[in-house]
Amino acid sequence: MKISEIFLSIEGEGIRTGAPAVFIRLFGCNLRCSYCDSMYAVEGGDFQEMTPVEVLEKVKSFNTQFVTLTGGEPLIHKDVEVLLKMLDDYGFEVNIETNGTQPKPSGFRNIFCTMDWKSISSGMQPRMKMENMMTLGEKDVLKFVVGTEEDLLDAARVIEAMEGRFSALGKRLPTFYVSPIFGTMKYEDMVNWILGNEVMRRNNVRFQVQLHKIIWNPEARGV
Repeated sequence: MKISEIFLSIEGEGIRTGAPAVFIRLFGCNLRCSYCDSMYAVEGGDFQEMTPVEVLEKVKSFNTQFVTLTGGEPLIHKDVEVLLKMLDDYGFEVNIETNGTQPKPSGFRNIFCTMDWKSISSGMQPRMKMENMMTLGEKDVLKFVVGTEEDLLDAARVIEAMEGRFSALGKRLPTFYVSPIFGTMKYEDMVNWILGNEVMRRNNVRFQVQLHKIIWNPEARGV
């Protein structure tokens, strides 16, 4: 497996915000988002080859329960399900940060997804498939990284469409998050928009900022 970095930090966003976690950043991605903040894990040669067993041993050395698998895009890697099974069998609680182009892996006890719906601003929205969003469950997260009002309108459209589809299947929706593209819309304007939108309100959409970019330099690696 191509590993960009493995490090201990805190969860900077999502359901586990603020909690200690080991991050496994895999190298390589099948998208090129306009706002990507980890291009060092997408292009070039800054990675090392590791087996799933080597990754597991490194993760165990940090002695913490939470693991986040990120990238790049982790779910495009050949041995990723082998690694997931090892982590799951060992009892780690794993959060997979994934870009929305792959379905959620199934058959694991202690694994959930934080999946993206790529915004219009990302330039990658044509790659999004509602079928992948439908693989999410109530323990998962669907995240909208937004930078404009147009992005917010699109997020509300997707959430409303998911309401109908999940209801028809008798399934409970994932938790929805809206996260600003760093340095774009004012936080106040974005929050006011969310509060003023009926679809966002009735689905308890949560606003978040990237905590790690407030604590450390926004360009810092390994945090």
